[in-house]
Amino acid sequence: MRTPKINFGSRIAALSVASAVALAIAAPAGADKNVVVTIKGTDGTPVTQPIVVKDSDPTDPASIAARIGVAAEDILSLSVTDIVKPPDPKPEPKPKPKPKPKPGKSRDGNTAKPKPQAGRKANANPIAGPAMFGLPGLTPLGTPGELISEFRIPPFLLPIYQAAGIEYGIPWQILAAINSIETDYGRNLSVSSAGALGWMQFMPGTWAAYGVDANGDGKADPYNPADAIFAAARYLKASGGVTDLRAAIFSYNHADWYVNDVLKRARLLVGLPDELVTSLTGLAQAMSPVPGASRVEKNAAANGEAKSVTISAKPNSPVIAVADATVVKVGFDEKTAGNYVTVKDNFGNRFTYANLGQVSRRFVTRAPRKVSTKKISTELKLDLRDERGDGRGSNRAPVVAQSAATVAGAPLLTAGGSSRRIFANPARPEAFKAGGAKQIKEATGPANLRDWFTVPVNISRNEALVKTIKPGSTVIAGTILGRVNSPVGADRGTFTFSIRPAGKDAPVIDPRPIISGWKLLDRTARGEGEGDSRKLAKASGVSGADPSIGQVMLMSKSSLARRVLGDQRITIYECGRSDIEAGIVDSRILATLLYLANRGMNPTVSSLKCGHGYYTTSGNVSEHSFGSAVDIAAINGVPILGNQGVGSITDRANRALVALQGTMRPHQIISLMTYPGADNTFAMGDHDDHIHVGFQPEAGAKASPAAAVGSPGGASSSQWSTLVDRLRELPNPKVTTKTSRYATDGKRR
Repeated sequence: MRTPKINFGSRIAALSVASAVALAIAAPAGADKNVVVTIKGTDGTPVTQPIVVKDSDPTDPASIAARIGVAAEDILSLSVTDIVKPPDPKPEPKPKPKPKPKPGKSRDGNTAKPKPQAGRKANANPIAGPAMFGLPGLTPLGTPGELISEFRIPPFLLPIYQAAGIEYGIPWQILAAINSIETDYGRNLSVSSAGALGWMQFMPGTWAAYGVDANGDGKADPYNPADAIFAAARYLKASGGVTDLRAAIFSYNHADWYVNDVLKRARLLVGLPDELVTSLTGLAQAMSPVPGASRVEKNAAANGEAKSVTISAKPNSPVIAVADATVVKVGFDEKTAGNYVTVKDNFGNRFTYANLGQVSRRFVTRAPRKVSTKKISTELKLDLRDERGDGRGSNRAPVVAQSAATVAGAPLLTAGGSSRRIFANPARPEAFKAGGAKQIKEATGPANLRDWFTVPVNISRNEALVKTIKPGSTVIAGTILGRVNSPVGADRGTFTFSIRPAGKDAPVIDPRPIISGWKLLDRTARGEGEGDSRKLAKASGVSGADPSIGQVMLMSKSSLARRVLGDQRITIYECGRSDIEAGIVDSRILATLLYLANRGMNPTVSSLKCGHGYYTTSGNVSEHSFGSAVDIAAINGVPILGNQGVGSITDRANRALVALQGTMRPHQIISLMTYPGADNTFAMGDHDDHIHVGFQPEAGAKASPAAAVGSPGGASSSQWSTLVDRLRELPNPKVTTKTSRYATDGKRR
């Protein structure tokens, strides 16, 4: 077994002796002593490490030093405490045997499910994985303030942990905890004395068996963070981690102290406010505000406490919405901001673009379409009842189609109505109101969408609607919001960019750690320098198959849209397909549909945004109106209507949806069924004919039928400031696009 590497920079190393003793009560059978050893850290300060040992194990300083891989002279103090064990519970009925995972080699050459050591029972104290609702066993540890002050995760890794966790059924916090112990999140990639290597420290032989090509580049590389994290999740699943995390982690590294360390670090991450994790993950998945080459020139404030950055690019370069968003403010500030626009994404994060050369006055969207529930029912050949369920017809408010004229508030024709007036500059306010809107639509609308977007958008000419950018306007990621300024005689222009995370009291933060994370995520999982044409967009998966569930979770929105629209397993009503083509459906909804299909549950979609009212029957703003909800009327062609209850197709789909983690965890799963421990499931009588899956359009906002699911209040203003200060101080790991010599054939699964 390789000599373990210990990272003393985490919150675990700072646990008090009392806390360590209390936590050790849940030790595995056969481990009768808790040893708390204080050693000299790398910076000379004392750090504490709790270790659980058996009665028969020696506890002298030399033995403990050898056990944890440090020099005996580095041990400053050592205390030994007997563990008080609770009485043995009454034996439960023995469950029916389940198929055993296919055996494989562990990281140090042993079998994936090793035989118990003397005095240790393999599953004496199992920690259940997400197959059971609410991740039992991973209870929070520590206060949010303490956890945030010790946060060390580079934000770009959060979506990777969550994607791998969803694919293999392992809590993402476990993957992050292992990554923390093994390489300090990729900051220390040295090869261990035993020969373990890469981001998650695999032995070469184990990597050959379990390596994963997560980014679709054809190679499974232990030095690519996405490949390595997915491989670790795959290994843990093969070792039984879906049902017994403790045994799986022990298989990963055959040491009880290691298992306890991983579980404690995971519990610390579980203790972070849900709102903070969701907001930070949403920020990590956004795109650069300039699609081409750009540089972060300098801080917008001195003394290192920057609240914005100055970004430079070629003069007049497009500046785009970094995510699907709603316009909050737009205008001109003579004193500080110049031309500016502020948008808020679907997680509640705000992005401000200031000192622009110009702000776009218009944007293109798809004109609303009118469609009835009856028409959808006929098209899908399903019995779709109205939301009241009383048979009186649909209560969804009709969507009235609007023309450019009604939006502009003026007729498109001249007073005589017999001839069209042509404007030299139809975008000017006066011309736009007098008919320039239609002229723009016909001349530069769908035929020249690159003038309005930097991402693929499919809006037909007769559906294109030119609208004014103003507070309340909803734009999709990649919409051109303005232009970089063009200083006279300069070869580069600039603008100012700032971020305010989600949350009522969240402050404006230094955006540098987030911007650097976008580049790192592109390198590791999306293909550096390819913009929206990322590797996963082109990857056909492994062995010619479709992308895996985890790969789907890392795709860009435009790639997801193409996959959903071309997937014959997913049935969508015609107007809903137009919603997806127009880019107005949340990427989490698209990923959910592919997730269900990849799980063998082919969904029939009966409602996206088109055809659904702005409000729900209870009077709340519907999540459908944001494009962040979907109604599923059938699974594998079996209608939801008449097929609910334990063991039904609805039950099977609900259980798959409940297993989603992180930002992919739905805010609402509504049918006629609820599940203990799954506080995002609701039973409502008017959902007898469909499953509603909704994602909260803004963190912390209220929605029907319940308020936000997660930690009350989220992170405070001071906690956000502390977190960003931490991220700015910590070095980012190096991510290279070059393939290492340890990479294996990416076709292996």
